[in-house]
Amino acid sequence: MVSIRSASLVGTEVEAGPDAVRALLLDVVSCGLLMPGVVSLTAEGDDVYHYVLKTISNGAVSHTPDHRTRFDTSAPALIRWEPVGEHNFRSWGVFRTTDGHAPGTTYLEIDTRSEADVAVAPVVLPLVEPFARQQSDQVTEGFLAAIKERAESEARARSEATS
Repeated sequence: MVSIRSASLVGTEVEAGPDAVRALLLDVVSCGLLMPGVVSLTAEGDDVYHYVLKTISNGAVSHTPDHRTRFDTSAPALIRWEPVGEHNFRSWGVFRTTDGHAPGTTYLEIDTRSEADVAVAPVVLPLVEPFARQQSDQVTEGFLAAIKERAESEARARSEATS
């Protein structure tokens, strides 16, 4: 068993105000289901959520991430998460929101790092880690794009309803 580590940092301008973006992020289950690969996501109480993701495979190695995460929403422009308990996957990270470049916009950043425990020989690790990093980047980028799309869609619907 080896731990494969990866990290991703991505950000984008969202055409929705900071309060709207934060409200979407705080709806952890609805927002979390936007993340590519999430099979199920359940709230367990005390700000802890249980994620099960679809199996990731490169042909030689397969892994089905299953983990629990606790969210900290105490800072106004940050939503942090960290692993809870022992699982085959652990994720730490933060959503950062700041005012965007134009009025009514938000700059949203996702900064995450993770570890996956995978049953492979240590000698194979240098071959598997690049695949894991690529997968992590693709999931984080896809998650950011889905959050942006949802936040902007909801902002447009609110704007049309008040017009």
